[in-house]
Amino acid sequence: MLAPPFKPPKLSYPPVMKSPRVKQWQQQMKTRNWNIEPDGQFGPISRRTCANFQTEHGLEPDGVVDAATWEATWEAHPTDPEPWPEEDLEHGSEGAHVKTWERQANRRGWRIKNIDGHYDDEDARVCKQMQRAFGLPVTGIVDFDTWNATWWENVPTSAA
Repeated sequence: MLAPPFKPPKLSYPPVMKSPRVKQWQQQMKTRNWNIEPDGQFGPISRRTCANFQTEHGLEPDGVVDAATWEATWEAHPTDPEPWPEEDLEHGSEGAHVKTWERQANRRGWRIKNIDGHYDDEDARVCKQMQRAFGLPVTGIVDFDTWNATWWENVPTSAA
């Protein structure tokens, strides 16, 4: 899917920018399955989401929606998930796989305060929120489908 034409100015924060173009960008990020509310206000959450998207897609992670970031928001190929650890992550799980999942969920906008490799109540709560949003069974357990959904981006096949 081709991106709509980029029209300056760049979307940046601070100060908070408010415009229909901000909402258009936020809606496309939400369509790609990033956890962002399309409210038309480019503030700290939009900046963080933008920087994480840029990092994931090999762009300069400055948190500013310039022409390249605008285009990538519509046209970038989805990123591949990290390999599934072949075991479900659930309350009491710990280790590198838990930390990898926590980091990715947090990058995608599902706020996790304690990225520590210990699957706890906070992780289960975030997991359930993600599962609801993605239409998966709400178990609070990171199974194969939930793991992959944490990386999944909804990109039209014409862009992939």
